[in-house]
Amino acid sequence: MPLSKVPEGARVSITSLPFHPALQRRLQSMGVRPGVEVEVLRRGKPGGILHLASGILEFMLRHEQAAEMDVTLVTTL
Repeated sequence: MPLSKVPEGARVSITSLPFHPALQRRLQSMGVRPGVEVEVLRRGKPGGILHLASGILEFMLRHEQAAEMDVTLVTTL
């Protein structure tokens, strides 16, 4: 499922990164890569920004970027 469809509070495991090479490098430099678990903390208005956490790292992604990332559900609230 795409990361953009994950509900708030859910934990997922990343299976693929976005297509854009510069964004891939940026995410990988923060330790966000396939196999890493992230939690969706908050979602902006429909089509807005996602607030995510991985360990102590918190970051935000645009909806379009999150739509390019495939994830597997780990847990939900």
